[in-house]
Amino acid sequence: MAFIDRVVEHPGRYTLTNSKTGEVLGTFDFTRAEGTITTEGTQLNAANLNSELQSVASEVNENVSDAVSTALSPFTIDSSQNVKIRNLQRGSARVDAKKNKVVTKHVNFPKAFTSVPSVTITPITAAPNMVSFSVKSVTTKGFDLCLYRSSDTDTSFYWIAAL
Repeated sequence: MAFIDRVVEHPGRYTLTNSKTGEVLGTFDFTRAEGTITTEGTQLNAANLNSELQSVASEVNENVSDAVSTALSPFTIDSSQNVKIRNLQRGSARVDAKKNKVVTKHVNFPKAFTSVPSVTITPITAAPNMVSFSVKSVTTKGFDLCLYRSSDTDTSFYWIAAL
């Protein structure tokens, strides 16, 4: 859409009508008598409006580019408003415990990291005072989860790995 100027035969000409009787009192030309102009202001004409419209269109294009950049950011939000963060993975693992022995289980990341991440594990247990656990041998592809229990109760873990 482009703006165009209104072109008339007699710009600034008005007809004066009595508002009570509807009688036409005559046709008059008005000229500005505004005194000293301290600020000219922006003229409303096709050239200025089209220029402004082009400026807005350019800004929208830049914002679309920003939206594309945002899509490539480390954060994404799904349709349920869940935030997903690149370089962060999570999962769970179950370890078959052996009473009074250290058991090691290897966990693979769903997707390899670009460098070695930090890993945090949390056991799911009703008796946390009877369990010892640690992480070792962390690589870009996975880690080893170590478990020691004073019973043979199998234990599940949640883990988070992040860069």
